[in-house]
Amino acid sequence: MIKSLGLGTDIIRISRIEKILKSDKRQRFLNKIFSKEEISLSKKKRCEFEFFAGRFAAKEAIRKAMSSKNALKIKGFKSINIPSQNNGKPFVDIKNFKKNIIISISHDGNYATAVCVVF
Repeated sequence: MIKSLGLGTDIIRISRIEKILKSDKRQRFLNKIFSKEEISLSKKKRCEFEFFAGRFAAKEAIRKAMSSKNALKIKGFKSINIPSQNNGKPFVDIKNFKKNIIISISHDGNYATAVCVVF
């Protein structure tokens, strides 16, 4: 049996991210929260607001899953990288963390949500 180390979930209103990305805080927000790989990946997406909202929710879910058992002290959102596989499915890349992490990101209407399980 696989033992779960932590579970995290998050939901965010996409318009909240859209407001930041349309403001003069855009560059500061992107540089503080997202990796260069994630920013580059967003340029291939149809809706950057939806993309960044989903990734932001995923990073929140990961931090919650990690904190539930003090699995890893995450220094900041940028240390969590969420690239995509060739099929578009997101995966988690955190330096010096060898546990299995499963992430799921969904969008519906005005919201993006994410769930994370750490084994």
